[in-house]
Formats: sequence, structure tokens, C-alpha cells
Amino acid sequence: MQFTRRSTLGLMGATSLVSGLGLGTARAQEAYPLRRLTLVVPFDAGGSADRMARAIANYLPEELGVPVQVVNRTGGSGALGHSWFVRQPDDGSFALVSPTHPYLISNVLQGQANLAWEDFHHINGQWQDYYAILVNNAQPYETMAELIADIRDNPGKVSCAIIPGDGGHLSAVILLERLGIPKENVNWVTYDGGGPMRTAIAGDQTTMTFISALGSTVIQDQVKALAIYRDEPHELWDAPPINEALAETGVEVPVMPADLRTLTVQSSFREKHPDRYQMLVEAYQRMLQREDFRAFIVSNAIGGQWVGPESTAQALQDSYDMFAEYIDQL
Repeated sequence: MQFTRRSTLGLMGATSLVSGLGLGTARAQEAYPLRRLTLVVPFDAGGSADRMARAIANYLPEELGVPVQVVNRTGGSGALGHSWFVRQPDDGSFALVSPTHPYLISNVLQGQANLAWEDFHHINGQWQDYYAILVNNAQPYETMAELIADIRDNPGKVSCAIIPGDGGHLSAVILLERLGIPKENVNWVTYDGGGPMRTAIAGDQTTMTFISALGSTVIQDQVKALAIYRDEPHELWDAPPINEALAETGVEVPVMPADLRTLTVQSSFREKHPDRYQMLVEAYQRMLQREDFRAFIVSNAIGGQWVGPESTAQALQDSYDMFAEYIDQL
């Protein structure tokens, strides 16, 4: 069964701006009734979710009325950070900034850290991405056909940077399976966040990676994309869509959407403190409208869309269902 692009969010990307929220730009009239808000990022500093969280932390305090700090809780492809977050007080003093698709989805489906999908409430899918197959500029490959031939003919030569269990890892495994190439032909090099993976591919420490494309524009000068996981080209990367790049092989692969980075709270917080929850949501929406925030995310290649809880939940459920079809491949 092929993946389809069922996400209701689409790919808004780095230049996505907020419009039509209907909230105006007035500052919060009442401060948040807690001393501070802590944003938990379940990956290392420097990755796309971390950069999104730190952008929020810079601009949300003026709207929320209290300081906002970021803490990184890494390990287990997000599982340790996700688990740590749900154990924190559910009074609105903690929120989560994470690539919910694919990492939280993968954590839940693989039974990691006893995580339950229903324990998380996603306020907004702020930044949707797509995957790209990147190699360092020093690598000799100019096309997917050249890379595939090397993987097929020289087992163990080609290394691939991955975060275990994420959508890039799954896309790579499915590609090899469709091509009839044993996944053991690739030397898999594991990382616990997009930042370290980008450092590795930019430094030519691994041959290739399957990684979120919009989040990787920070290393665009050091790498080249051989293909992108889209149904059509994209202006940010000079590379063909994946199934166009594979046309001469006679193989097609599912076009899996990449990271959907969300602002998330515990479901129990929304249930126990609805007024406080609404205060946080409205402050966050006002922040997304700020001209200085919008200018910052454009210049730093960070997404900034508002779709709200319902559309975010539907997009994530679609992703959850799609991911469940292939999780056993890992």
C-alpha cells in the first residue's frame, strides 16, 4: 500500500506566516498565573525542534507575562524526553516542543517508555517538513542511480546517518527493500537528534542521510540533495522528487511526510485548568502574529504556521495510521 499525502497541514515551510487568527495584536492583559513556563525538547540543542523552541522562548514571554526557558532531555530517539515531560506537573508550567511526527508516534508504536498517545494534547503543528536524501559535497554521487549502484555493489562502503525509528530511517529501509538490496549493505550510524546528524553530514563523517529538508537549510552550502520526498520539486533544494529520481530503476516508494513539530501540553492540563490552557493558547497565537517573530523565523528558516488543535490532531492521526503500516520494517 502506498503512502498518500493526507496531511491536512501541507508543507508551509520556513516562510509560513500566520494570518487570520482573529485575535488582534494586543498584549496579554493578565500575566500567566505561574512563575515560568518550561519548554521541554526531547533532543539535543541545535536541532530543528530546539531552534523552534528557543524562538518561542525569545518571543512568548512578552505575550504570556512570565519567563520561558528551554530544557533538553535527550535519549532513546525522543522517548526519554517525552517520558520525562508527561511526568512533570500538569499545571501549565511545562510544555513540549517536539517533532511529534515521527518521533512520538514511533516511541508509542514501539512501546518505548510506556508512553500513551492520549496523554498528549497538541496545541499546534507549527512546522511541517519533508525528507531529503543528502550527501556531502565531497562525495562523488550526482544522482540516486550512482548512490544505489554503490550500495548494491559495495556492501558496507556507504554509511547512513539516522535517528533510529524515525521517518527518515523508515524511508531508507523501505527504499532498500523495494530495490531488493539488503539493509545490511549500509553501515548505519545512529544519532539522537537532527543537530548532530547535520553536523555529521556537513563534516563528511557519513556518506548520506535521510533528513528533514527545511530544517537542513542551515547546512545547504556543505551538502547536495540527490532527491526529495515530495511529489513535486521544491525551490529550496535543487533535486528531483524521489520517485522521479528512481524512475530508471522501475521502483516507486511511499512519499512519507517528515517532521511535524508541535507545541504540546499534557492532556490532563487542558482538562484540569481550561482557563489557564486558553491563556497559553491565546498568548502563543499572539506571538505567532508578531512582526518581529515572523521576521526572525524567516531569517532563521523556522516554520511558523497556525492550524490549531483540531487540524493538528487530524494530521497526526493520519501520520500515526500511516506509520503503523510500516513500523515492523524497523
